[in-house]
Amino acid sequence: MPIFCGDVHGKFEQYKKIIKQHKNTIQVGDMGVGFRRWPHGEWSQNPPYALMVEQNARFIRGNHDNPNVCAGHSQCIPDGKIINDMMFVGGAYSIDWKYRIPEYDWWDDEEIPQEWFDIIKQAYSVMRPACMVTHDCPYFIYPMIHSHHFVDIPSRTPKALEAMWQMHKPKVWVFGHHHKSFDQIVDGTRFVCLAELEVKEINWLTTEK
Repeated sequence: MPIFCGDVHGKFEQYKKIIKQHKNTIQVGDMGVGFRRWPHGEWSQNPPYALMVEQNARFIRGNHDNPNVCAGHSQCIPDGKIINDMMFVGGAYSIDWKYRIPEYDWWDDEEIPQEWFDIIKQAYSVMRPACMVTHDCPYFIYPMIHSHHFVDIPSRTPKALEAMWQMHKPKVWVFGHHHKSFDQIVDGTRFVCLAELEVKEINWLTTEK
């Protein structure tokens, strides 16, 4: 079973320690990939690529990752990909986007387009994965984790993920984004939210914690 890691937010020294200790990790978004410094546009430090390849450390994109840079990163798992009965869906809505700088630390395509979500939903309904790995979570989970992301945000992502859960309830749903440590079974699905840099091995062959 893989070991999952919570949001990194550019704290790559801590992240390096984690992946040195554990092989085959999957990080659940907000790695901090592709940021630039204002005002000159130099690239900020990026994740330790060589070590990630050596340790087979993979990640999905969050809302605080540059989508174009992620698309060209060999360790980034594409949205909608299914591997070993796991489906991966990245992206989310930034509640502080008005205070960020486009193409430096915010990207207007941070969420998956609706037409691509429709394709992902169709694949999900057919493949019915046992484990979902996403950056955000279904909408109805927000109040359970007392998220700092407002419940009424104009985001398509949690609503699309909830629609997917209504189609098929996987055994396990792992996510980040909300900076909370949460582990609870809801209607047969074990929902696990990882706090920043939290590490957890999760077995979806059973719903036992």
